[in-house]
This record gives sequence, structure tokens and C-alpha cells, in this order.
Amino acid sequence: MRSGCWRARAPRAPALRVRARSTGGLACAAQHAGPPRRSAGAGAGAVREDHDAPASEPPRGSTRPPARAIAIPLPPSRIHTAMNKLFRNPTIIAAGLSLALGALACGEDDSPADQSGTGGGATAGSGGGATTGSGGGATSGSGGGATTGSGGASTSASSGGVTTASGGDPNPDPANARTFDHRHASLDGIPASCAEALKSGDFVFHYAHRSHGFQIIVGAESIEAKTPTYAFETEYCDVPQQEGAFLMWDGMIDTDLIPGEQYWATEAGIDDVRTILGGHPEIRYSMWAWSSEISEQTEEDVQRYLDVLDALGQEFPEVTFIYMTGPGDEEYNGVNRAARNQQIRDFCREHGKILYDFEDLDVHADGERHTTTVDGVEIPMQHPRYDVETSGNAEYEHTHTTQGACENKAMAFWRMMAELEGCAQ
Repeated sequence: MRSGCWRARAPRAPALRVRARSTGGLACAAQHAGPPRRSAGAGAGAVREDHDAPASEPPRGSTRPPARAIAIPLPPSRIHTAMNKLFRNPTIIAAGLSLALGALACGEDDSPADQSGTGGGATAGSGGGATTGSGGGATSGSGGGATTGSGGASTSASSGGVTTASGGDPNPDPANARTFDHRHASLDGIPASCAEALKSGDFVFHYAHRSHGFQIIVGAESIEAKTPTYAFETEYCDVPQQEGAFLMWDGMIDTDLIPGEQYWATEAGIDDVRTILGGHPEIRYSMWAWSSEISEQTEEDVQRYLDVLDALGQEFPEVTFIYMTGPGDEEYNGVNRAARNQQIRDFCREHGKILYDFEDLDVHADGERHTTTVDGVEIPMQHPRYDVETSGNAEYEHTHTTQGACENKAMAFWRMMAELEGCAQ
């Protein structure tokens, strides 16, 4: 069941603002502006639908110890844009040459700090704020303010101040890798005692998603309606308070329609993850779901998603971050979509991560793996049994697929949780 804020999900839902009760977690406030808006875009976390949301509110209640920060890499496209603007501006180039010639003519700078290095602005030294490097903005050193090294908060930089994430698992063990896919889409193997343990309230599952990811939730609610043993309770941007049900925090701080920018693709999104996890030690799992934007991501974008989750896993070792592949229901950029999903699988297998394989669940039905050919390449494609364009099929709860597909996703989710909690048969 869902509780808390009412969700505006109908295609023509009116704009509204609602606030639900807060029960010791983050205040729940959301502003919906009707149906999702389609927009073009690409790059890290690029989305094709969005909703407006107000500013977040601070957490209340118990907290975890402060987590180490991770650095967020600047997308390469922004670097290229900045460099192109620089070299296309003769005024800036002329000014730079004049300053350089003036410095040579006048001798050494008489500022208090000694400087050495190569390239514009490179400096070296030790102590507070010492920096060294080559190229504008490159920095490293020791002492207060030095920005190179390893560990959660450290960063390294070159070529105009580009930062790269560090702090991921330094010793990944492939033996820890676990994948949950169509082979787990069954409630068999979950004894009654296991279902009760998962509903004990000992932990909360944090889940951020958009419309495709909503399939797991509505599928779980459909199963609960048929089999009350699998009671499932979500709370909109908060911790559920119901007893005797699996507990899920649905969304982030003030919305449940979460593009990558609000979870992993920006510093602000990552800080929101930290706020939620730092203020709620009862959260034991966190997962973010791709929607149609997976087909528009580059290899670098997806690697950033993987690196950020890896680093967050080191910041919050008591939280299991579950990785996901994206949906397999569109031919648009289908070859790239299949490649990006395989990139996620390969990383999880090689680095010992937990993977919920959404695409695999999309393409399997009745013992058959469905494929299609796009641009001369055979790729996995949503099975016709789950395709809303198949005659006789109907879309369920605005999730782009059928009720059966949603229940399939939910069964795989229940089985995943039973195995991760160690109570599956």
C-alpha cells in the first residue's frame, strides 16, 4: 500500500501542492505540475520527462556518523565547450600573451608565496593550500587544502580543474557479485518465516525512480492485494510507519520522480542521498532506477553512475547500494541502450556488486528471450507479452507495461530481498 502524499499520476492531473504528515523522517512536501514533460537531451542523467519540486527541508531524528565526501567529475562535454570558447576568443589570448611578456620583463612576482611550476597558474609547495601541477588549475600538494591523494574526500585534477571521483572499493571481490533477473521472478523459495522477517520493520529500503521504476511498487501492491502475506508499504519521501509490512522510502526528499541529477549525476543529488542516509540509520538498502534516459547515455555517463554508487558504498558501508540496468522497451537508440546495460552488468560482475537486471526481466517471458534487430544489430527487446501495443494488452498504472510485467518485477524484488537477508530457501 501507499501512504503519505497523494500522487498526481493521471495523464491530465491538475497542478497541486500537498503536504503529508511527517513521522520523524524528512518533511514530505511535493509540487506536481501535471503529466511528465517530454524534452530532448543527453549527457549524464539526461531525462525525457520531469516534474517541478520545491526546495528540500533538513532531516530530523537520529543520524549516522558523518560520511566522507566524494568528488564529482565534470562532464567532458563541459570541458570541451569551455576550451572552445577560450581558443575562439582572440581578446583573451592577446591579454594572456601580454601578461606573460610583462611578467618576463618585470622579473619575479613580489607576492609572499613562492611559486614554481609549468603552465598557466601552476604552483608548488607544502603547507596550507599548497598546490602543484601543469595546465591551468591543476592542483596537488600536502597540508591543509591540498586536493590530491586517495580516500573518500580527496580529489585529483588536471586540464582546467577537472575532478575525478575516488573512494570506491579499493579491493573489489568478484565473488560477491549477485544478479537478480528473470530466473528470480517467482515467490517460490520464500517461506512464510522469511516473508515475516522481511516485514519485521528491522530495516527500510530506500528507492528512487521515475515511471519505469514504479513498476516494482505497483506490482508489489498488486501481489499484496491477492496474497496479504506479502504486505508492502511505501511512504512518499519518508519512512513508513505501518507494522507488519515490507517498508520502503519512496523517492528522495520532496519528490518521487527522480532523474539521475537528483541522485547520482550532480553534487546536489549526491548530497540529498547523504542527507537521507545520514539521518536515517534504519535504511539498509538504496537503489535508483533508470527510465528511458538509459538509451541516451554515453559510456562515460554510465561509468560515472557506476563510480558514484561505488564511492557511496564506501561512504556508507552499512548500506547496500543495488545497481540496476535500464528498461528494454524501446528501439530508439536501442544498440546503445543494450551496450550501456551490458556495461552495467560487466561492472557489477567484475566488482562484486548487487544487480537488479531490469532489462533482463523485460525481455524474458514464457521461457523465451525476445530480441529484435536495430541498425543491423540484434538486441534484447521487451517481450510482446509485456508490450502495451500488443493486441489485448493494456498499460497498468501509467508504467509503460502490463500488470503481469509489474508483478514479475515485484516477485524478482521480493526474491532478491529474501536472498540478501539470508532467509530464502
